[in-house]
Amino acid sequence: MKATAMKKTLVALLAIIFIVTATACSSGAANRNGSEIESGGGQGSGGQGSRNESEGTSGTATEGQAGEKTPEGEALGGPSTTEKKTVVFSTFFPSDFFKEAKKRYEAQHPNITIELKSIETNDAQLEENLEKFVKTTNTAMLSGKGPDLIEMDQLPSGDYVKKHLLANMGDLIAQDTTFNKEHYFTNVLDGMQDNGGLYGMPMGFFIFALIGNETFIEKSGVKIDDSNWDWSQFASTAKELVKNADQEHQYALGRGLPEYMVSQLVNDQFSTYIDLASGKAKFESEAFMGLLKEVKSLFDEKVIRQDAGLPIFYDTQINSPADYIREMKASEFMPDNRAYKSKLYLKPHASGQQAGGFFRTYQTVGLNEKSAVKAEAWDFLKFMLSDEMQDLSHGAGFPLNKRSYEKTSQDLLNKGKVESIQPIGPMKGQVFDITQQDLNDLEKFINEAVYPVQFKPSKIDDILHEESPAYFSGQKSADDVAKLIQNRVTTVLNE
Repeated sequence: MKATAMKKTLVALLAIIFIVTATACSSGAANRNGSEIESGGGQGSGGQGSRNESEGTSGTATEGQAGEKTPEGEALGGPSTTEKKTVVFSTFFPSDFFKEAKKRYEAQHPNITIELKSIETNDAQLEENLEKFVKTTNTAMLSGKGPDLIEMDQLPSGDYVKKHLLANMGDLIAQDTTFNKEHYFTNVLDGMQDNGGLYGMPMGFFIFALIGNETFIEKSGVKIDDSNWDWSQFASTAKELVKNADQEHQYALGRGLPEYMVSQLVNDQFSTYIDLASGKAKFESEAFMGLLKEVKSLFDEKVIRQDAGLPIFYDTQINSPADYIREMKASEFMPDNRAYKSKLYLKPHASGQQAGGFFRTYQTVGLNEKSAVKAEAWDFLKFMLSDEMQDLSHGAGFPLNKRSYEKTSQDLLNKGKVESIQPIGPMKGQVFDITQQDLNDLEKFINEAVYPVQFKPSKIDDILHEESPAYFSGQKSADDVAKLIQNRVTTVLNE
């Protein structure tokens, strides 16, 4: 994808983000799709947003001031109970959840002010305002004057980690006896670690999986074990499934181009190919060349096809228990004798990769390493994840807090039904039943999610889209393509 095309894609994506965020805010939800201008770089050099994020950051220390890095092994301590403190919390999109957290926290801590800063924008100015936000925030962070807390979903978080701009929350958790890690989905927190450090705390997360046509699969007689399957095993299973398929179900996975599948698989296992902390790429590896060959085989053997028809499996992103029920049950109400049962399957992983599912975080908050109010900022961050905020956990995304998730699930089960949200079409007005078994099945997938998906559009995606087709068309070898990608990505990482 060329730069112009990438820019058009980004504009469309950001418009979707804005619409979803505006809708979600009315129920305390967050945007479903984060985005950034570029990753692997992204260091702006000035530019003023519609708000200057470097202003009003009285809680942030510069070199030599109090609030520098807490010595390893030394506890941070609790927030001040008497001294007036201000914690500056910067986000791009406004959030009702953050606003309510501020209101409740300040009521309990009258000496502490949470200064929320966000950008008011619209579709027409979305891209421009986001670019200004990224540049201004980068400049402020690099100068030591950034906000104390910062939502990272739209920012080049890898660069911030590499430049040691964010506090290692893994250390803070280890030193804080009031933080019980077992109250949270530890598989997500462990999966987010970068070189042993945790540099962002998500308010929630989504899971990625495959939805399979269970009616077709049962009729085929093919047994599927998705507990630890890689793409080669998926391909073998798919070939068995399509042997006696009807005309509509002659391929296993939905339409697309091989170069886009390459970038998807790289993003699914980003740390395998990109070490952001050291700024090194790993595309000249057997793992990546194996990935290229795997994708080529899937398309050559028609396991994945681009023509019309109904795939046996398709990718899905599950955002909440209610969303899971809608995704699973909707196929049973398809018109024209096309109804079928659905089942959720783990996505295949790369050869040599350990078993486990895929997730992406949302509303991930970083803590400025140079904050002069680090104790207060950390305490507010913990408050946002606390049981006390669980009554707002019904928005988009699974809450990181296990008890918040359990409350959401139990409330849904007590209701017993989930309504379709489709305004038109065959799903309009449909009501789906929910059972304890449905929730048990979902929880299994949540607990098995261990691989964070890189979801932000980046220059690395562009490089993969531009260089890998030469291998799929037979113009270049896998080795030559891998070398080209390695060189270009290395240049991007060193920018």
